[in-house]
Amino acid sequence: MLEELRKWARTVPFQPFLIELSSGRMLPVPHPDHILVGRGMVAVEDDQGLIDVVAALHIAGIRSQAPSV
Repeated sequence: MLEELRKWARTVPFQPFLIELSSGRMLPVPHPDHILVGRGMVAVEDDQGLIDVVAALHIAGIRSQAPSV
């Protein structure tokens, strides 16, 4: 799953996406600068500068984020 996240973050042109957690919570990744993928953890920064650090085991999926209109 971590390698898949790295691919999503490096896609050119970048497309915003959502990380679905095992709790059902969704973490939006609006820009590649908002995500850091480590060895077993992922850090996602929101627009207010707050950072969620999530263990890879809690990542249930990755979804494309519909563009805002």
